[in-house]
Amino acid sequence: MPEKMRSIIVGMGGVTRSMLKTLRGKSWHEVAAVVDVNPAALDWARQALALPAAALHTDLTAALAQTPADAALINTPSEWHFAQAEAALRAGVSPLVAKPLANDFAQSQRLVALAARLGIKLAVGQQMRYFRHYQVVADYVASGALGAVEQIFFFNAKPRHQARNLVDFPQPVLWEMTCHHLDCLFAILPALKPQSVLCDGFLPSWSVYSSPCMINGILRFAGGERMLYHAGYSSQADCYELRLEGERGALRCRGLHMSRNEMRYEFAERGGAFASIDLDQGMPPTQPWSLFLERWRDWLTGGAEPHFSGRNNLKVLAVIAAAIASQRSGAFTPVTAMPAAAIGEGA
Repeated sequence: MPEKMRSIIVGMGGVTRSMLKTLRGKSWHEVAAVVDVNPAALDWARQALALPAAALHTDLTAALAQTPADAALINTPSEWHFAQAEAALRAGVSPLVAKPLANDFAQSQRLVALAARLGIKLAVGQQMRYFRHYQVVADYVASGALGAVEQIFFFNAKPRHQARNLVDFPQPVLWEMTCHHLDCLFAILPALKPQSVLCDGFLPSWSVYSSPCMINGILRFAGGERMLYHAGYSSQADCYELRLEGERGALRCRGLHMSRNEMRYEFAERGGAFASIDLDQGMPPTQPWSLFLERWRDWLTGGAEPHFSGRNNLKVLAVIAAAIASQRSGAFTPVTAMPAAAIGEGA
C-alpha cells in the first residue's frame, strides 16, 4: 500500500459525505474517482472534490478499468453491495463496504471466500463501536466491576416516520440496525459466541414500512449468557438503553440513540438501587469515523485484522441470518455456517 491511498468513491449519498468530512483531513487519502448514477451527485462531487470530468463515472466497471486505485468505498443500497464488492475484488482493489456487507448471508460468505482466495482485504463499515459510550462501557466491563456478565438488555428504537429508501426493503431493522448493535455488543463482550436466536418482527398500525420494522428477540450464547433485544424504526419516541448484569451488579447506559456520544450511566450493586456514575471521566466525545478509518488504514498497511474485516463480520451476519429464519419458523434457530475462526473473534 503506497503512502497516499487512492480510493474510488461509489455512491455519493449521506454516508459517503459523512466519511468525506473525515477523509478530507487525512493526509494519507486521495479521492481518485467517483461513481454515481445520479448526475446531480456527480456534479456535487466535481465541485466539492475538485475532480476532473474524467474522474466522474456512472459505471463502476469503467471506473475500475480506467482508474489506478487502492480501495473502493462502497456506500450504495445494500442490494448492490455484492456485485460492486465482487467487481472491486476482481479488479484487485480493496473494498470498504457500508454495512451490511450484503443483504444475503450466502453472498457475504462468497465475498469473504473470494477476498481470501485473491489475497485482498475486504472491510465492512462498522464504525459505531467507536462512539465514546461503547468504549467506556467496554473498559468498565473489562475492569471486572460487574464480574462475569450473564444478562444483557439491548433496546434501541427510533420514530422514523419517513421510511425513505427502506420503505419496501425486506427486514430493514436486521440488515440496517441490528448489524451495528451486534458489532457494538461484541466490542463490549468480545468472548460472546452466538448459539441461537428467537426473533419476532412486526409492524405497528402507524408504521410506514412494508416489512417488519420492529424487532423483539432473545439471543442465547454458548457460555450461558442471554440477551433480551428490542429494535426498530417505528417507535413513537426515541428509545436507547443498554443494561448489563453480572455477578457483582448491573450497569445501565441510557440516551436517545446509539449514534450519540451523550449518555447517562448508572450502577446498582447486587440487590441495590441504581445510582449515577461518571464513566466518561472527562473523556472528550469521540469521532467514530476518524477512529475507524485510521484502523482501516493500519490494517491495509500491515496491521492486525480488525473486527470489521469481512471474515470477522460473518459473526454478525450469521446472527442476522438466523434471526430471519427464526421469524419464519417462530422458534429458536441455531446460529450456524460461520467459520470456526470467526466465532468469538473480538479484534
